[in-house]
Amino acid sequence: MRVFIITDNLMKGGKERRLMELLRYFDKENNIKTKLVILRDRIDYPEVYGLQHTELVILKRKIKKDPFVFFQILKIIKEFKPQIIHSWGSMPSIYSFLIAHFKKIAFVNAMITNSKCKKYGSEWLRAKITFPFSNIVLSNSYAGLRAYKAPLDRGKVIHNGFNFSRLENLKDANEIRSKYSIKTSIVIGMVAAFHPRKDYSNFLEVANEICKINEDVTFLAIGDGESKKDFEQKYKENDRIVFTGNVNNVESVINVLDIGVLLTNSNNHLEGISNSLIEYMALGKSVIATKGGGTDELIINNENGLLIEPMSKIAFSSALKKLIGSHELRVSISKKAHLQIKENFSIESMGNKTIELYQELLH
Repeated sequence: MRVFIITDNLMKGGKERRLMELLRYFDKENNIKTKLVILRDRIDYPEVYGLQHTELVILKRKIKKDPFVFFQILKIIKEFKPQIIHSWGSMPSIYSFLIAHFKKIAFVNAMITNSKCKKYGSEWLRAKITFPFSNIVLSNSYAGLRAYKAPLDRGKVIHNGFNFSRLENLKDANEIRSKYSIKTSIVIGMVAAFHPRKDYSNFLEVANEICKINEDVTFLAIGDGESKKDFEQKYKENDRIVFTGNVNNVESVINVLDIGVLLTNSNNHLEGISNSLIEYMALGKSVIATKGGGTDELIINNENGLLIEPMSKIAFSSALKKLIGSHELRVSISKKAHLQIKENFSIESMGNKTIELYQELLH
C-alpha cells in the first residue's frame, strides 16, 4: 500500500506529534510505504529521518500560498503513484484535493484538528472547498466533525493514540527537579504553546495567588511562544513559577507533576483531542481542563479529571485547591485517567483504525 501524506511542517505541536506517532506505527507494517511531503523546512522531530518506510520530501514555498507548489506535488504524485492521499492540514488539503479527484486517488482529508470553526474564516472556506472532493473527512474528535459540519456519510473519527514505549526511558525525577530548582512536594504544570488559543493568563494568575498562601507548590509553564517573555517579566519575582521553554523530553517533565492542567481560550479555540491531556493521563496524573470540544470525549468530570468552565479564574482556582488539598482524590483520579488512555487511546488503536480505513477505501 502506497500512501502520500502531506502536512505543513513537523514543528512541535499536537497535530505533528500525532502524525509522527502514526508514521512510527506504520514503520512496523511491511505492507505500507509512505511518502511524506512537508511544506516548510521546520523539523522538530529528527526521528523522522530514521523511519524505514517513509521517504521525506521538503517543499519550500516562496510565499505562504505559493501556487507553484501544486505542480511540485503533482510531479511527486505522478512518480510515486500512491493509492491514497492523506492530507494533514487545511492548506495541504487545498494543494492536493484536485489532484486526488482528477487522478482518481482516494483522498483522506484530515484537516480537522480542533473543534471550533469560525464561519467565513480561512479554515471554514477551505473545508467548504475540499470536503465535497474528499472520500473521507477525518477528525480526531466528534466535536470537530460537528464544528466543521463534515458530511455525515464521509465523516470519520480516529482518536489520538499514545505510544506507551515513550515512558520506557524517562529521566530520573530528581534530575528534573534539580534542573528546574523544584524544592516543593507538589508540582503543577501546563504543557502548551504561549499562543492566544491557550489561557495562560488565568493559569499564571491563579498560580501566583496560590504561591502566596501555599509555600509547598511549584508551577511549571512548559512551552514557548509569542507571549512567553511578557509573562516571564510579569512573574519574575516568583521563583516558584518556572518557565521551561520548549523541552525535548516532555514525558520526563510531566513525570514530576502531581497535577496537569490545560486551560483553553474558548473565545477563539476549542480543543480536538489534546496530546497534552493524553500525556498527563498516560503518566497517571490528575488533570484539570477547560470543558468543551473534544476534551469532553476524553475526560469524565470528577472521575478521571476535573472539567471547568472556560476562562474562569474562580473555577480554576477552586478545582486546583480541591486537588492540592486531597492526596486521596489525586490518586483516585490519576488511576482512572491512566486506565482511560490504556484502554481507549492507545497507539495500537489509532494505527489499526487508520490502516482499516485505508483498506476500506481500496476495496
